[in-house]
Amino acid sequence: MAERGHRDGFVALSAALTGYDSAALWATGCLPEYRRQVAAVAGPALMARLDGAGMDLATLPPGPARDGAAREMVLADPDLGALARSLIQLWYLGQWTPMPADWVERNGARREDVARILSPRAYREGLVWDAIGAHPMGAKQQGFGAWAEEPPVAPEDAR
Repeated sequence: MAERGHRDGFVALSAALTGYDSAALWATGCLPEYRRQVAAVAGPALMARLDGAGMDLATLPPGPARDGAAREMVLADPDLGALARSLIQLWYLGQWTPMPADWVERNGARREDVARILSPRAYREGLVWDAIGAHPMGAKQQGFGAWAEEPPVAPEDAR
């Protein structure tokens, strides 16, 4: 049961940081892999703090209050903030961005803290593709010549 609470905190934190709801994040299939990556770099104490911050954020509805709390509780923290910024990039790009030198000096170096695309799935499921209304090149069917045309305009953006 404790593992579920930690996972729920991680999902809530990820939702607050990315702007996507938990269902969309689960649908990528990347959540367990991403949590393992962050935990491997963070270590147990920082991971517990991240999970706790996520559980606190889960009590707030999406919107300005939750965004402000995420900035104050997580992004402004010198240790959690660096992890959170790499987590955001991981969700959007499927790529881990290593911790800055000052973070490594305070928290120690980790073998898993190297720049890399985590997996082919991570690349395919990056949130960036949905955010820009496109498909990952060479990874998902989008139809012949799709990259030669402009992406479709979302209805709310049409003027």
